[in-house]
Amino acid sequence: MDAGVEVIDLHAYIAKIDHEFKTQRYDDINAPLLYIRILIGEATCNDLTDCGATRNYMSQNFMVHIGLGPRVRRKSKPTQVTLYDGHTHKSNDRCIDAIPVYFAPHVSEAVSFDILDTKFDMSLGMSWLRSEDHPVNFYRRTVHVRDRNGVLVPCTVPPPHPSIICHVVSAANIRASIIRDDIEEMRVCFLHTLPPQDIPSTDALPDPRITELLDAYDDVCETPHGVVPDRPIRHEIILEDGAVPPHRCIYRMSKEELSVLRAQLDDLLEKGWIRPNSSPYGAPVLFVQNKNKELRLCIDYSKLNAQTVKNADPLPRIDDLLGRLGGAKFFSKLDLKSGYHQLEIRQQDRYKTAFKTRYGHFEWLVMPFGLTNAPATFQTAMTTEFRHMLDRFVLIYLDDILVYSRSLDEHVEHLRTVLERLRQAKYKANLDKCEFARQELEYLGHYVTPQGIRSLADKIEAIRVWPEPTNTTDVRSFMGLAGYYQRFITGCSRIVAPMTRLQSPKVPFVFDDDAHRSFQALKTVMLMALVLSIYDPTLPTRVTTNDSSCGIGAVLEQHDGDD
Repeated sequence: MDAGVEVIDLHAYIAKIDHEFKTQRYDDINAPLLYIRILIGEATCNDLTDCGATRNYMSQNFMVHIGLGPRVRRKSKPTQVTLYDGHTHKSNDRCIDAIPVYFAPHVSEAVSFDILDTKFDMSLGMSWLRSEDHPVNFYRRTVHVRDRNGVLVPCTVPPPHPSIICHVVSAANIRASIIRDDIEEMRVCFLHTLPPQDIPSTDALPDPRITELLDAYDDVCETPHGVVPDRPIRHEIILEDGAVPPHRCIYRMSKEELSVLRAQLDDLLEKGWIRPNSSPYGAPVLFVQNKNKELRLCIDYSKLNAQTVKNADPLPRIDDLLGRLGGAKFFSKLDLKSGYHQLEIRQQDRYKTAFKTRYGHFEWLVMPFGLTNAPATFQTAMTTEFRHMLDRFVLIYLDDILVYSRSLDEHVEHLRTVLERLRQAKYKANLDKCEFARQELEYLGHYVTPQGIRSLADKIEAIRVWPEPTNTTDVRSFMGLAGYYQRFITGCSRIVAPMTRLQSPKVPFVFDDDAHRSFQALKTVMLMALVLSIYDPTLPTRVTTNDSSCGIGAVLEQHDGDD
């Protein structure tokens, strides 16, 4: 043994190191964030107050949620967002100017925001903190604003989660403690290693070619109006033999609904999408509230639909569409603005679309929502326009167009081809809902990436918090949502067998222990759902089968390279 090497008790040394890690505290991680509650329109959110940010930011999702898309403008020069360590993280080229923000009753200010992909709904930075008298006490974690009388009003809310003392323990020390059997209880949080900061982000500055391309085709993103004639596809309404115009009464409306009705009728008339008529047909109108809490005009075509000969043209299978994305690394998503209204109603069928309101009797010149064959007509129109591109670099499901490519150079040309086709056919895209040259984006209820597809976090969260079913309808609703992601679950039919039986009207509803275990097991495996690799025809493939008392099935499998 070398001189000077101290002989110690190895067990005592490991115990000492383990104790040091277990008692080590990281107060900077423990510090709660500072939130204030604000109101924009009818939407309330908790805003992050960030003195380290030089600007105010609003998330893309929250902007869409509260319906501020029409107020978004594109900057003449994109702004780079730089992290504390000096690395450029994102670029921002969109903003909203001077929207009224309420911080308390009768306390409002006009605040401008940059639009940025962030997990927080909103973040107020130094541009707001220094713009008015907004006293901030970081020790007490409070923020005040002044009302119209100059009185300071608090607007801070508690953090969304309790403060947690974090202990960082190495895997080796955890293993040593387990071997010694000296842990009575512990909770473990798994941390993922982040890539080095010098690796380019997938959301870095957009390629200049993409920016130039969008500028060259800015007419494709104009607001649609009028009727585009001579398209190869028009919507037809073919009635069954012996059909007669149904008689319907006008539905009653509130004062607010009448005001919205008048405004929407004026807008449709101005765009040239409807016109007055005296048709024997006349469907009543009603309003439904969308997710942004705005009133949406709907027409009850149920009687007309019952008389209409159904179109058997199918919509694409979503799993078939997603299966075409193998090997793709860049994606762009285009959403058509008021897509249905960009298709013409066949002239001899227009009188059948008539609807009656307190302010007059009207018929549609373009295809409205609510007609039984409208989705099939629209899908046929899109297939006709993009037929030579489908499954090569374009996927289409109704008004959602996905462009996918294996390289950025290839993607620029593919995107140019699609935009040129839209221009020639005079279709208009909704820029607020479009995404360009992304390596990850949401499409048809899934998140697509170069590595594969995964389920959406909000859908998984909905499953996680779903209450235990109390009747057959509850079971069917839960199974409908979970079934949408059944491809991510190994042995799905076996897990859900007890609840599948409860969907039958011939089986008395008894949510027994088997059903409870099935319910909890399905929620658990959904929370563990991983990325589903897309089929690659160049890799070896095997067929895995299963035949049991619960179900029978088979699946194609490919090795993902991980043992």
